[in-house]
Amino acid sequence: MGALTGVRVLDLSRFVAGPFCCQILGDHGADVVKVEKAEGEPARRMPPFFKDESLYFLAYNGSKRSLTLNFRSAAGMQVLRQLIAKADIVVENFRAGTLDKMGLGYPALAEMHPGLILVSISGFGTEGPYADRPAFDEIIQTMSGLASLTGEAEGPPRLTGTYVADFLTGVYAALGAVLALQARGRSGRGQWVRMNLLQCLVSILNTTVNRYLTLGEAPQRQGNRNPLIAPGNLYKAQDGYVTIECLTQDMWEDLAQAMGRPDLLHDPRFTDVVRRKQHAESLDQEIEQWMQDKPVEETLTLLHRHGVASGPVLDIPALVTHPQFAANGTVTRVEMPGLGEIPLLAPPIQMDGDAQPQRGRPPRQGEHTADVLADWLGFTASDIDHLRGAAAL
Repeated sequence: MGALTGVRVLDLSRFVAGPFCCQILGDHGADVVKVEKAEGEPARRMPPFFKDESLYFLAYNGSKRSLTLNFRSAAGMQVLRQLIAKADIVVENFRAGTLDKMGLGYPALAEMHPGLILVSISGFGTEGPYADRPAFDEIIQTMSGLASLTGEAEGPPRLTGTYVADFLTGVYAALGAVLALQARGRSGRGQWVRMNLLQCLVSILNTTVNRYLTLGEAPQRQGNRNPLIAPGNLYKAQDGYVTIECLTQDMWEDLAQAMGRPDLLHDPRFTDVVRRKQHAESLDQEIEQWMQDKPVEETLTLLHRHGVASGPVLDIPALVTHPQFAANGTVTRVEMPGLGEIPLLAPPIQMDGDAQPQRGRPPRQGEHTADVLADWLGFTASDIDHLRGAAAL
């Protein structure tokens, strides 16, 4: 019994943002049905593979059931319309205008099903010169300005190490779906929830964008240095790196005490946040000189003793063996037919009692076709056999 138990979600999306959104809804109890073509979602064929199963697909498609459906057949389109009529939420990330060409644009759907919530995810939005262009995460990172802010000051723009635009948009999409459910509970009317990867990623660049809009200052790449405060950077210790962030004057004073350098508090270059930022490079040199002969763990022990916000720079092997990783319950294990028990990242939202989310296993392609058609539409075995004979499934 999750927070969304009883909510029906039809997942028409593919790749990352849409499937990630639907996985979140499924983790919280929604009955999520992933609709796939006969050949399956393209993500099923993307590496890396574990025993011929795509880890890419498994990562974003837990807590769902899978149904295969041939949209190109008249019978298949009729089934799709029937499924939509029974859904609370439909999530799609087709190219702009695709649903309209199928006769399933939001105006038509709202007339057919006034309570429906349609969540549409696009790369660039539904208006403007890029509306009909394909987009993937890397393209959005470069167009949003994020890549221009990432990398060394004198180096080229850099991409991040993960699909940040896709994941962020997936979270926004799940939030939008839940907000629309709340609004429908008051009005009885559905909503067309629209979002695009570009705007979602720009939304987390708020300070840098506003800085240019209000002050005319174009932020530049600064490597790992915090663009607003100092000290805030990655610092080299004897056997690794340590991250330190001092947002307030008190935090800076705590760091000076941890370093055994109270004299720095009276240095005219470092007396307040503005001066420290102006002399960030000199301040970073003072900090690295202090920790250069200290192991990471010794450095962190000193910093934590003085309440300084800091942490080690971990690679993935070090992360998964870190005690905090285990304490947070970051990994859950699910049983997959043919694969045995596999580790997946657990839902990060923690709630008490019945509302506690749970990651279900990803579905086999078309595994639940008959079950979904029976549960949602009341189809009999004979009905399903007839659809198979008509090449609708």
